[in-house]
Formats: sequence, structure tokens, C-alpha cells
Amino acid sequence: MNDDELKQLFRNNEGVTPSDDAKQRVIREAVAVFEREKDHRVQKKSFFFQGILARLRPRGTGNPKPEDKPMQTFNRPWIFGGAATAAICVFAVLLMDFQSSNPVVREMDDQIVVAAPELALSETDLAKSENVAEPVEEQEAVVLTGIRKSLHDSMDLKREAGGNVEAISAEDVGRFPDTNLAESLQRVVPGSAAEKKVFAQRSSEAVGEPPRQEFRDDFESFEINPVKLTAESPVSTFSIDVDTASYSFVRRELNQGRLPQKDAVRIEEMLNYFDYAYPAPKNKKQPFATNVTVIDAPWMKERKLMRIGIKGYELPRAAQPKSNLVFLLDVSGSMNSPDKLPLVKQSMNLLLSQLHPDDSVAIVVYAGAAGTVLEPTKVKEKNKILAALNRLSAGGSTAGVQGIQLAYQLAELNFDKNAVNRIILATDGDFNVGIVGREELKGFIERKRDAGIYLSVLGFGQGNYHDHLMQTLAQNGNGIAAYIDTLSEAQKVLVDEATSSLFPIAKDVKIQVEFNPATVKEYRLIGYETRVLKREDFNNDKVDAGDIGAGHSVTAIYEITPADTKAQQIDDRRYVSPTQIEAHTKSAEYAFVKIRYKLPEQDISTLIETPVLAKNTVFNDDELGKLLNQETQFASAVAGFAQLLKDDRYLGGWDLQDALALAQQHKGEDIFGYRTEFVQLVRKAMVAADM
Repeated sequence: MNDDELKQLFRNNEGVTPSDDAKQRVIREAVAVFEREKDHRVQKKSFFFQGILARLRPRGTGNPKPEDKPMQTFNRPWIFGGAATAAICVFAVLLMDFQSSNPVVREMDDQIVVAAPELALSETDLAKSENVAEPVEEQEAVVLTGIRKSLHDSMDLKREAGGNVEAISAEDVGRFPDTNLAESLQRVVPGSAAEKKVFAQRSSEAVGEPPRQEFRDDFESFEINPVKLTAESPVSTFSIDVDTASYSFVRRELNQGRLPQKDAVRIEEMLNYFDYAYPAPKNKKQPFATNVTVIDAPWMKERKLMRIGIKGYELPRAAQPKSNLVFLLDVSGSMNSPDKLPLVKQSMNLLLSQLHPDDSVAIVVYAGAAGTVLEPTKVKEKNKILAALNRLSAGGSTAGVQGIQLAYQLAELNFDKNAVNRIILATDGDFNVGIVGREELKGFIERKRDAGIYLSVLGFGQGNYHDHLMQTLAQNGNGIAAYIDTLSEAQKVLVDEATSSLFPIAKDVKIQVEFNPATVKEYRLIGYETRVLKREDFNNDKVDAGDIGAGHSVTAIYEITPADTKAQQIDDRRYVSPTQIEAHTKSAEYAFVKIRYKLPEQDISTLIETPVLAKNTVFNDDELGKLLNQETQFASAVAGFAQLLKDDRYLGGWDLQDALALAQQHKGEDIFGYRTEFVQLVRKAMVAADM
């Protein structure tokens, strides 16, 4: 097409005036396609555009005129295709009304893409990008999250480092007829990496969302436990917690050089990540042993820490019951990351190595819909199970609730009253499709739990990790909630601690502590904020609580202020009668600890009682006494570190350096290296805090 013909084409469309934004988009589109054609990256499209231009340019008969000879340069494919593309784009702009403020929806390469005028690159941005010495990359989709919350809640819009994203297919979009795509998706941005980085940054600013998706991780927000006056509120009641997800997530954040968000820190899960050498029960008739020790608080010597330790009975391998397991695996698009679905497959492989040949495994997956990948299969057919796992790939949206329902159906069909019937959910927790109310989902899982089918949750990945939902599922399913950030963590949870993860030895375990106002002025429970129970719940066997697996250890710590010190944080009341406190005769006791539990097959609880004597602060100078002091001191280092990350209002001037010194001094025997790793995490927190 020569200049005269192009001018004639413009004159024929004088009634349509393109906006400046439209012009910029067309320039960007033309330049980008020109660059791709120049480098022969899309050769088939090049020939296609050559054919179109060949039909458009004038054709004469006979020998060409001298003034027509410059047209021969168009025989070069890259010039030919680029010029044709530019002309076609201009022609398309002139035929469409770009004055509308709504983006234009179109289809390209089987992806739904939208042109967004307000996010177009300026010519200045393009000029800067051309000066960056980076290779031209293949066309990629830059997806903005947060443009529209309804779509945000329905689809996984994942932007990875450098602007690479997962494509959203038309099939995915078609599942959401109420979603306005033109307001929710973003256009394909071709061109250099520099262009795409500028575009991604501007896109994030336009919708008011941070470019880094880790801020989408969802944790429950709660206030830490306050200090309570013993004379006013002497009784404290809570459910035990053996989950460890918080520790693993905090570790991941620190390993990436940043402090975790405060809501991600649950002190009890930091404490219970470690196994402690508490005295173990001698038989399973009483499934766990309890011991209590008292030490000086490291951050305030006039106060004390009362550590309650529980150690579960360790089942010999020969005595372990059969397992009827359903692996419920999230294979949605959000799981398309090396630390998600690939790690899920490796983790399930590790777990298989711990099961008996006659145990049963089924696999259910969910993405846009749920489906059965493997019917219940004996573990002795391990190759068949692994083949089913290896075929899985990630893609689509997240029909999590449908997956849960299907998994329970399979577990019921293969139910064995003499086995452990458990669903193991592996997900990032992003349930976007078909989601019902949290209370309705909670009720469904509770009913299945009462029927003998338990649910454990393994969390994976970062960026859209929905911890709050996963905690709800695990707590109401009588299972653990763990976070798998590395293959080593999968080894810890599913191999080293497989018996405690799979086989419950006690359920609905509750702790109630009554403090003696004659010896304790005030106290506070460190952690367990989301597990606090009402006083009357302790004796109510209908109220659900935490479970203990075989070999599990549980640690809880109270900070107490003895009555004979001046370290109290709450002033005495003016109008309290001294005789109300002095009347207590059991002055040798700091507190009285009561624990209720049920055996897995029972519905009536059993009570264990333990007085806490003032002499508990003095450890025997024997091997057991030294060991208990070491374990209590290390637990206090972990509790102090977690408070520094979460809320340090009660720690005075105690800091990370103090936590480091205390942990190093009382690390003790460390077979698996977890305590050494903790020491390194404290160091990393010190570096991150200074940045």
C-alpha cells in the first residue's frame, strides 16, 4: 500500500476520530508485532500478513514503473509483515469507537484479553524500554489482581516475579456468568521485558494493590491474651493445639529475608513445633503423661513461667491400626508453582512409605470441578498410586468444596470401623468456586467427624495462602494443620512424625488452670488465643477440643507474678478485703491443673489433676531434673522469640539477642537439627529487623 492509498483509506473514515489512548495502544501493538516479525518469532503469522498485504496493494500489468521499484523492498518478510500489521491495526482503530471508557474485549490465541485504555504505556515509557538491553520475549499475559473482588474471589489471578503469569482460559471465565470480564481482566502486553515490568507496576498502582502477592496471604487477626488478676479471674480454660503451620510459615518468611506479618505468628504453634523430652506414659490406658515446672521468667526475673508439658503414648509400629486415607489434592491454577503441586506429589510419596501394604489410599482432585483420580487402592500397589499422582497437573479454578464432598463420599464408601479413616487435604487454601458459608462448611465437617472420618490439612505455597480457612477445617475435622514449605518439612510431618499425624490417642483434650490468689497475684496465658474456652466448657463433653496423636508433645506456658514480689502489672484494688486472699490455706500451691480427654472410641471424658507446688521451681540435681530445666528454658526462648515477632509489650527490654543466647545455651540434644535451625532463624530475624 503506497502513501496515496493510505491517505485515501483515512479519508474514507474521516468521521471516526481516535483518542490519544487509542493511538498509543495501536502504536504499541504495531511496534511489538513488528519486533516479533523482525526476529522471525512468529513466522506463520508473518506469511499470513504478507498474504493480506498482497491482496491490498495495487497490481498492474506489464513491466513495473521506475517509481514502483521501492515496493520491492517489501519482499523481505519482516518489513512486509510489520508494515501490513501497522496498516491493519490503524484501519481497525478507525472502524471502532475508542472514545468509550469501557475496555474492549477481544480474543487472541485462545485467551480472553482486554484492552484497558487507562493503563496504556506512554511513548516515553516505550522509549525507555527500547534502551534496556534485554531480549524480546514471547507474548505473555499480565493479569491484575484486585480490579474486581468478585473475580478475585472466584479465580486465581497469579502474577509471579518478573510479570510472568498463568493464562486464564475462556473455559475458566465461562464458569462465572455474573462476572464482568471487561472490568476484571487485563490485556496481553507484548514486547520487551522492560515494557512488561513498567506495565505491571503501573497496573498495580492503578488498582491500589501491592505488586507483591504475598500480601494476599490470609491469617486470622486476634489480640494477645491480657494479664488477669487472680483475685478477680482465677480460672483459665483452653483447648490444646498440636498444629505447627505458623512456625513453618514464619520460617519461610525469615528465610526470604523479611519479618512475618504479625497475624501469621501463633505462639502455641511455634512452641509445639518442637518435640520435648517430657516423661512419657507407660501404657495406652492413660494415653499421656503430664508434668509442670516453674522457672524465672527470662525477661523479668521477679515473674515466673509455669510450663505445662504433655507427652503422648508412642504406638509401636506393630500396634498401629490400619489406615483408610483419601488424598484430596488441589490442582487448580493457583497450585502451578514448584513449591505447590510438585511438592505435594513428593510429600504424598513420602507418606506412602510410612503406610502398611494393606492400608488403603484414594485420590480426589479439584480445580474447576472435582473428580476421582484413583479409587481406593491398597498401598501394596504403590506403583499404581504413584502413576496416578505423577499424571496430575495444575490448571483451572478452585472448586474446593466440591472436592471435600467427593472425598468424604469416597471415605464413606470404603469406611472401616477398625481403621483410621482420614482425609488429607493438600492445598494453598484458595477455595474460590462453589464456596458456601464458613459456618455451613464447618458444620458439614463436624458431622463427618462425629461419624468417624477425620480431616487433616497440609498447606503449600505463598501469595494466596488461606491459613484462616485451613485452620477452621483442621480444627473441626479432628486433624492437624501443618504448612509444608520444603521437602524437609514434608519429611518431618509425614515420616518422622507420621504416627502423631495419623493416629489419634486422645481427643477433645482441654486444660483448666485455677490459680491460688494467696501465692499468685496475676497471670497471663502465652498464646492459645484462638483456643480459649469458657469455664463451663471444660466439663461439657459436647464441646469439641484438640486431639493428641501418638507420640505428640504439647506445651503451654503461663507467665505468673508471685504474690511476694513487686513486679505486678495491675495495681491492687482499693476496696478488696485482705482476708479474701489470706483465707486460702493451700499456700504451698501456685495453681491446680486439670486436664480432660476422651479416648478415640469414647464419648465420655476422663479427668487428670495435678497440683503445682512452689517447690516446682527447684529442679532435682539428677539427669531428669537437668533435662526438664533444659527443655523448659528452650521452650521459654521460643515463646519469647514468638512474642518479639507478634507483640513484645510484656517483655520489657528483652530482645532478639537475648532470645538467641537463651536458645543457644539450652539447645540440648538436637538429632534432627530443628533447634539449630531455630537459632539460625533468630539470627535472620535480627538481620531482617535492621533492614
